[in-house]
Amino acid sequence: MKKLTLLLCFVSFLTKAQNITVASGKSFTIEKTGAVTMSGNFSNSGTFTLNSDSNEFSSIIIGGSVSGNISYNRYVNSVGTNEWDLIGAPVEGQSINSFVTANASTLASNGDAYAIGYYDNYWNEWENYTTSSNWYPFNGNFLLGMGFQMATISGGTLKFTGAPAATNKTLPIIDFSVGQGEGGGEGGTKWNLVANPFPSYIHGNTSADSSNNFLTINSEKLHDSYQAIYGYDADGSGYTVYNNTSAALRIAPGQAFMVASDNPNVGNPDVLSFTTAMRTTEGDDDFIAGRNSENSFELILKLYEGDSEIDHTKFYFGDGLGLNLDPGYDAGHFNQGASLMSRLVEEDEGVGLVINAMGLESVNDVVAPLELNMEAGNNFRISIGTFNINIGTNVYLEDNVQGTLTLLNDQDFELTAENELSGVGRFFIHLTETVLSIDDKIETNYLNVFKADVNNFITVEGLANQSNRTKLRLYTILGKEVIFTTLNNTNNKQTISAQGLSTGIYIVKLESGNILLTKKLFIK
Repeated sequence: MKKLTLLLCFVSFLTKAQNITVASGKSFTIEKTGAVTMSGNFSNSGTFTLNSDSNEFSSIIIGGSVSGNISYNRYVNSVGTNEWDLIGAPVEGQSINSFVTANASTLASNGDAYAIGYYDNYWNEWENYTTSSNWYPFNGNFLLGMGFQMATISGGTLKFTGAPAATNKTLPIIDFSVGQGEGGGEGGTKWNLVANPFPSYIHGNTSADSSNNFLTINSEKLHDSYQAIYGYDADGSGYTVYNNTSAALRIAPGQAFMVASDNPNVGNPDVLSFTTAMRTTEGDDDFIAGRNSENSFELILKLYEGDSEIDHTKFYFGDGLGLNLDPGYDAGHFNQGASLMSRLVEEDEGVGLVINAMGLESVNDVVAPLELNMEAGNNFRISIGTFNINIGTNVYLEDNVQGTLTLLNDQDFELTAENELSGVGRFFIHLTETVLSIDDKIETNYLNVFKADVNNFITVEGLANQSNRTKLRLYTILGKEVIFTTLNNTNNKQTISAQGLSTGIYIVKLESGNILLTKKLFIK
């Protein structure tokens, strides 16, 4: 490959080069379907433009040094109710004020407020840009690798101008859901809005690249129960979760997404890495609901109110996975108050899952708790949405309050909630080759205990489904009893304060009739 000195050029396909130089007064354009990969240096004294639309995004990968800027015309969804895009700058050094000025005719606005906002997880709120406020005090530029919400008037491209990133980039993330009053904001969260900093696609998961992908490289920096990419669907339907159970995910240039941290140390936060080895020119779109829909060995249950789907949860089956937590495969729901989730079969720590990953052997031999949250009086139904497992597998939904087993292979489960439904303990999914009846159903008298991430509170679940009062005892590792209490079975969930106890390992015991549950807890 030789050096290319460009006078006027349009690229609409994949091109490889060694060095690229654009002379003063000349222009180079990569159309939305095009991509350029170069092993050498990039120099631009003229105009260098990359284009995109809602489905296609051009790319450039630079292997050597960078001199000069590029302009990336990044497609952004039109403004509407909850229909903003999550976007990051695909270039370095873009002034926010200059960006607003250059795109004023395309950006949605209301008075002096523009449809650009950053997510403040200290206060769990969005802060929008206004011309009259001291907004976003990061030296006046978009921070590379940080995500923002944006919207245009009618759907169109916003121009970002700056240097194309050609080296590894990093971004700190922090968990503000703990230590509130000591460093956490009012309702602070673990969620951080981050973005692909490169003007090219990057590999998101192991299906895209076995090692050089965002999730693998950053696995130790993400919360174990949320090692996933939470992509906001620009149609306003909510977040789609991508992890190593998903089809090949390649994240578009400038695409932003949520990730979860479990490090509350403001002085020493975890740092995400975006490496040049993640870069690729392969990819086709951003996060739009339903586009990345390749099936695997999975069962998806959908929850409906009337004809409207309001939530879903997925069971995934693969080699080497277990019934306890498999980071990067199991994934907590973005909203822990969501309507339908499942729980880990073993070592449940109270996280409602949108993806519950298990070994292949569980396809025909497992009972998994469902978490259902629903207001009283609501009529709902649960049905099978995707069934890509063994043809001979029966999927039963158990309601242990009504004493029913519904074979979801043949019919939906329907119920009008007489009382508010909350948490786990009432509904279970049975996967079996056996034909079950209510007379020979598996015993599922669910009782669970765990310590929540937020402060030192011990949580007990499944109380409302116990016929006997539940007693809780907490012991030191040496056997000294430090807490004893009898719990109120009228509430399905109850918390007990462990504040004031010394940091260390404790043993908790729950007794309810003939049920005895023993578990180790770490109090800090």
